[in-house]
Amino acid sequence: MTNLTDAVRGVIKIIFWIPVIIGYLLTCSIWKIFVKDPIKQRRLYAKTVSWFCDRVMWYTNADVVVKNMPPVDQPFLLVGNHLGMMDVLILASIRPCLFITSVEMKNTPLLGTLCEMGGCLFVERRSRGNINNEINTIREALKQGNTVVLYPEGTSTNGERVLPFKKTMMTAAAGTGVPILPMVINYTHVNSEPMSWKWRNHVFWYGDQTFPPALWRMMTLKYFRVEIEFLEPIICDSEEKRREIAATAQAQIENKFVKIPLGPGEVSYFTPPDHSKKQLPSQA
Repeated sequence: MTNLTDAVRGVIKIIFWIPVIIGYLLTCSIWKIFVKDPIKQRRLYAKTVSWFCDRVMWYTNADVVVKNMPPVDQPFLLVGNHLGMMDVLILASIRPCLFITSVEMKNTPLLGTLCEMGGCLFVERRSRGNINNEINTIREALKQGNTVVLYPEGTSTNGERVLPFKKTMMTAAAGTGVPILPMVINYTHVNSEPMSWKWRNHVFWYGDQTFPPALWRMMTLKYFRVEIEFLEPIICDSEEKRREIAATAQAQIENKFVKIPLGPGEVSYFTPPDHSKKQLPSQA
């Protein structure tokens, strides 16, 4: 339960966030109105997102530690594990990039507007009919010199483990000369305590959690520390190698990912209910 101090902290942070969001939307609106070249417009969006996300990290009192930072002027297809909304803000704060996200996110009030103004690339995860067009859109963005971020798990998780990677989108790097760069994100401390199951729902946004409560829990935190480590680049020279490439990227990330074990009373997020066992009728 949130105590009074946490609630006051949350309110203060949200008050600070409001002018940042307004400034972000106004700046991106200027690029949308006055910059007609779509390539230049997208780059300005990415730089704007990066600048404002850096402010957000300061307001949120986040300590972001980067290991093996790649050259900023080199485009990559970044692939990594995904734990929630803060992953996007943290990564954007350290370098301009474009994010691949779902059409569902585009249709989410407020979040959809923020994503569109940030130059996000939207994909329809529930349908395979438009997959080739979506891959070509990502490929063009890479060829234009943009760093594009893909979360190949296809969803965010609660930190128990890394989900199997979806392979298809990773082939967008084929033929572009742009390397695939695996990265791993680990939240290491919250409120000066080591990250544990206790803080899972304060830091991670996953499953059927709705956005406002998840954001509020994050805002009530006094401090958190997160590490992003960039790993060994992978060259994708053929779409036929997608299984091998996905397996290599996943192995690198899993090797560096610090799992958050279950706590007392927690049930695994990945264990489906067992419907095979029929309940016996109760005896009077």
